[in-house]
Amino acid sequence: MSQQENKVKISYETLWKFIIRPPRDIYPINYLGYTNFTYKEKDYIRKDFDLISSQGYKMKCSLIEPEPIFRPSKLMPIVIYLHGNASSRLEGLRTLSILLPHNINLFIVDLPGCGLSEGEYISLGYYESYDLGIIVDFLENLPGVGKIGLWGRSMGAATSLIYAHRDKRIKAICMDSPFANFCRLASELTKKTINLPDFLINGALSIIRSTILSKINMDIYKLNPIEEAPKAFQPAIFIHAINDQLINLQHSIDIMNIYGGEKSLKCSEIGGHNSRRPKRIILEVGKFFSDHLSNDKNEFIYEYKILKNNKVEGDNDEEELYSMGEYFKNENFGKNNIIDNNDNNNNINNNKNKNKDNEKNNDLKIGDISQEGYIIKKEEEEKNNLNEFKNILMNFNKNDLQKEYNSELNSTNIDDNDK
Repeated sequence: MSQQENKVKISYETLWKFIIRPPRDIYPINYLGYTNFTYKEKDYIRKDFDLISSQGYKMKCSLIEPEPIFRPSKLMPIVIYLHGNASSRLEGLRTLSILLPHNINLFIVDLPGCGLSEGEYISLGYYESYDLGIIVDFLENLPGVGKIGLWGRSMGAATSLIYAHRDKRIKAICMDSPFANFCRLASELTKKTINLPDFLINGALSIIRSTILSKINMDIYKLNPIEEAPKAFQPAIFIHAINDQLINLQHSIDIMNIYGGEKSLKCSEIGGHNSRRPKRIILEVGKFFSDHLSNDKNEFIYEYKILKNNKVEGDNDEEELYSMGEYFKNENFGKNNIIDNNDNNNNINNNKNKNKDNEKNNDLKIGDISQEGYIIKKEEEEKNNLNEFKNILMNFNKNDLQKEYNSELNSTNIDDNDK
């Protein structure tokens, strides 16, 4: 193999891995925080466990709920948070300060191929939708679980959309930055990056399709979440950044226009795909879940109003809305994260006292692992991934694509007309 042929092969491998093997968000377990903590004068517990995915991989999961004495009722609603393609359950921690005050519990998971879970590849919602069904079945059999909602971002939003119409147990959905159709998304990203003609883009997608089919038995031509939108019946709130450089806002608009249930769209005027959402939107998401999941419709923790200048007036400032995420990322928290069942209660009480002191002193940020640092890290990864995508595409030409296409077809025997 010549040096040029080897370069093309490596570039092509990087290209298809951009889709089903993005960078894995690996983290130390203590980033999840204490298994016991206090927030707003209530004691909570985080339970970590494994579930087996639809393909037999261990999924690392966490359930966060109040200690029994602080439960307002026997049955409590819960939201399943589904992260983006190169992310992990850490992403879901930012929702704690929104959900817990509404007496809504949280379930977070490293989907297969992500975070600390098993699995080599992701599937952008295809297999993840079946894994979501396993999670819902698990929660339904737990005592104390009431109504179930979904909060998905990017890949997680697509997963929620694909799954929603299958399950009447899902009562409400928040979809942040979903994509409507994979091939459309890939074409848009390519044209934004480099001005390739449609036939060349289609040729590249054909090559990638054959490779991905051989790797995970998923057809990217059929990865079409918008197809499921008219079948959905749950109330949904869509979120999208106007300046999202990865998934264009029009994807959310097109999905919402044909979505079968009650729906609304909240656009963020600031930030991009992985950015922190504005306070006014986050508050509305909290109210949305409280309206559709809580038994007491009048119990809202945040009193606010939308002003003429599109700002929000309320009791809680924006930093406090995200403080729980920072709280869990503080590297000084969670060093005693795994508590042996044979230990006495002193360790648990000490952990709670430390958390109360830190909450009181608002000592919520430690360098790069604060919530703000995590979001910045994700934004940088997004830029780096897009730049790498651009560089790879610019290395290809028509002949390179044709050679790789023929090689892939010969090795996989996949019929390009089988769409």
